[in-house]
Amino acid sequence: MNGDLTTFLLAAAIIFVSCLILGITSFGSAMFAVPLLSLLFPLKTLVPLMIIYGGISEIILLLPLYKDVQLKNMSYLVIAGLLGTPLGTYLLLVIDEGILKIVIGIIIIIFALATYTHHSFNIKNEKLGNIVAGFLSGLLNGSITMSGPPVILFYSNNHLEKQVFRANLAFYFVLLNVVTVPVLFLGGLMTPQVIHYTLVGSPALVLGAAAVLIGNKVGNRINNALFTRITLILVVMMGLLSIYSGL
Repeated sequence: MNGDLTTFLLAAAIIFVSCLILGITSFGSAMFAVPLLSLLFPLKTLVPLMIIYGGISEIILLLPLYKDVQLKNMSYLVIAGLLGTPLGTYLLLVIDEGILKIVIGIIIIIFALATYTHHSFNIKNEKLGNIVAGFLSGLLNGSITMSGPPVILFYSNNHLEKQVFRANLAFYFVLLNVVTVPVLFLGGLMTPQVIHYTLVGSPALVLGAAAVLIGNKVGNRINNALFTRITLILVVMMGLLSIYSGL
């Protein structure tokens, strides 16, 4: 019993911090939470849990931002993301969990370094860029719930205004997570145990919702440069932890 309570409290704390990060930046929730929560839960349980929690958190985040959403070319991004999701779920079912954890860690670190160095790509065909970013995002979402890096790098490369950047990410992630739920169900991953954990963890989700709203207010005021440096340090640490746990 004590062990179950300790696990619940740790998971609740991780979800709260990840939702706070989500509220401030509109991304980074899964990158922070997945490596830590994967130490407490197997990935086949964790992925559907994070999809459910992430979808609800993103809806809460989108509410104050929806007026800033710019839908230009987003249809290509969304359709490609939806096509990549089932393949990602298949990879989750067939690939060893340790390998996936190592992949998670490598992706996190590469993303952090690319963000820190402000690396940009010369994308001449924006529609093709949307398709590639969306497909890779869906692939990662279905397998490790980490749909952010390809889309974030793509939008960063386009130098979107801050609020549009945050709103577009939230809108895209909401759509992707909503469609991923039935995909995971068809893949047999929405098990009674996942539903049980979802219901038991509902208090943590309430705290997470509050953290998203708090983070959104902080995100409008915080010094972006300082927060980005702190977040990137944490992200790299999470990536190294994920690699270590997968070895």
